[in-house]
Amino acid sequence: MKSHILTAAIAAAAIAPVSARATDLTFASSLPQVHFWVGGFMDPFADVMEDSADVTFTRFYAGEITSVGRELDALTGGVVDAVAPLLAPYHEGAFPLTDVTQLPTIGTSSVEQTEAFLDLMASDVELADGKTFYEYEIGSKDIHAWPVAATAAYSISLAGMEPASADALSGIPLRSGSALHTVFLEELGVTPVTMSAAASYEALARGTIKGTILSVGDWKSYSLQDVLSYTITGVAVGHWGSYLAISDAAWSDLSDAERETWTETAHEIARQNAEGIDRQEGEVRQASEADGGVFVDVADIPADLRSRIEQASVNTWTRWIEETESAGHPGLETARLWAELTRKHGGALPEGVEAYLQSRD
Repeated sequence: MKSHILTAAIAAAAIAPVSARATDLTFASSLPQVHFWVGGFMDPFADVMEDSADVTFTRFYAGEITSVGRELDALTGGVVDAVAPLLAPYHEGAFPLTDVTQLPTIGTSSVEQTEAFLDLMASDVELADGKTFYEYEIGSKDIHAWPVAATAAYSISLAGMEPASADALSGIPLRSGSALHTVFLEELGVTPVTMSAAASYEALARGTIKGTILSVGDWKSYSLQDVLSYTITGVAVGHWGSYLAISDAAWSDLSDAERETWTETAHEIARQNAEGIDRQEGEVRQASEADGGVFVDVADIPADLRSRIEQASVNTWTRWIEETESAGHPGLETARLWAELTRKHGGALPEGVEAYLQSRD
């Protein structure tokens, strides 16, 4: 997929002096090309860079040279020069603040939360020790990073059941893909089962788990539309945030013009990727509904189940903040900043979150 981006940075790169040789970078993903972060971000980004700068990429996909949760090691160990996406939530303890994007929200989309994520990475608000979000999360890791598009809203999806009450969910096993999703599922009263999305198809088909927390558009990458039959919409169990990242060593090989082009291209492709993710969300939902899949807005589910989801959403914010603070990280200030950016871009917070944030003054 070729991009039509025309930015000042790219134009500047086009007239910059040509170096003696092109910089060839090893660019890898732990995910397959069908995934929206690979076919919709990694490849278009690389295509534009190759067209606009004296840079070429040798591309690897689907974990050929780096696997999920090992992207940072591959970068700092010199195995690869760049990765997309660096799946921050799978790097346990390494990116303590990035999970903030997974906090529950109301009425948010990929486009909205991608803009919020871009603002978060660019923010000059000091969160702790004089450090901004970017400086705290990225600055000491010998890499440079930019947001890929945020996923669409993560939803509660079930296989072969339609809960008639909150008690119907009590104790059932649901797939969790991150520490924060585990917190939400615990607060919901179900049994979290940690596994990657790629492993969940077989577990759902066998009945080992009864559902998952995942964006609907993500089903396409794992054929989950074949096994998931009931989804609660209208409340987002957050949006997964991850990064395009390049090692410091590879970054130093780029010219100033190439670095400017890289940054501008990353931002533009993230925005285009977000639009594509929202489209894919609608397409996968439409196809599922045509095959009998049921999608119910949270406002239309049984009152006690709605109340439990709403309370679990608020409790997830409070637990994440308190546990992050207990670990020595600025959870409260990060959550406040994310709440502000979410509202700025048209999203809403679960009722009770704002009161909690204000009560901590």
